Amino acid sequence: MILVADVGGTHTRLALAEHNAGTWRLSALRVVPTGDDVAALIAAYRREFPDRPVAALGCCGAGPVDADGRIELTNAAVRLDPRALARAAGAEIAVVVNDFAAVARAVPALGAGELRPCGGGPAPASAPCVVLGPGTGLGVALLVPGEDWRVLPGEGGHVDLAAADEEEMELLHRLRAAHGRVCAETVLSGPGLERLYAALAPGERLRAEQVAAAAWQGREPAVRAVHRFTRWLGHFAGGLALTAGAGGGVYIAGGIVPAWGERFDAGAFRAGFEDQPRFSERLRAIPAYVVTHPQPGLLGAALLAEAELRQHSELVKKS
Repeated sequence: MILVADVGGTHTRLALAEHNAGTWRLSALRVVPTGDDVAALIAAYRREFPDRPVAALGCCGAGPVDADGRIELTNAAVRLDPRALARAAGAEIAVVVNDFAAVARAVPALGAGELRPCGGGPAPASAPCVVLGPGTGLGVALLVPGEDWRVLPGEGGHVDLAAADEEEMELLHRLRAAHGRVCAETVLSGPGLERLYAALAPGERLRAEQVAAAAWQGREPAVRAVHRFTRWLGHFAGGLALTAGAGGGVYIAGGIVPAWGERFDAGAFRAGFEDQPRFSERLRAIPAYVVTHPQPGLLGAALLAEAELRQHSELVKKS
């Protein structure tokens, strides 16, 4: 059994992962507010199951992995230390990775019913993939096929956001005046949707979920904010696909788009995605999907921890 944790800027998800009959099963899911002591959260969770041995811990966090193997969350004052987390879980092995590295690793394990198609053609099995997702921040990772899948995490959400038309240029001016330099995460995240709405409706403040709810009711300017968010997300994703040569597809995860369900405007996303005049035909062929698996980060953390556990066992046998 593997104890898995997905530590975000707002919430931490904990579960037990077991491999049975070729599939992974997540059980005993808990969702708690992210506190400054994640080891204490894991230890408390572990005490709920004193009779169930834990072979390894797989933990993903919303931030880059430092040279010492630790993660300091980008949008919260939280530090993840593999050694402290292993002790808390009662496990010999702990794997700590970027949260979107875990989501990306989960993608090859997803079934057709856990992906919602959003246009494009068939995906070549030999081509790289891009995984991205707006939530508290904006996660980005690449997935490269080979003898085994290789995950390349990055901080693509912090590159500058470009304008594709006059309306986006005007919005960038307003956002820069209010918030300084505008990176992709400034707009393409939960707080970003709030900023975008405020730029379209000066003097008004709504939380991201309120903006979405107002848009589903057909209320302006929430409709414009969600439409512009969706199209801008598509344009950003198209740029990532060109950079990575991601003919294998673009996968959208995170806390926002999957929660929108069928309300997500795939047409607006594709319009932004394919709006690259010299490469629109190439982009038109690249498939896009919304990840509908409820916990891809936990699934990916389990897969990465299993690989580390297998490698550790092989080294022990050789020694």
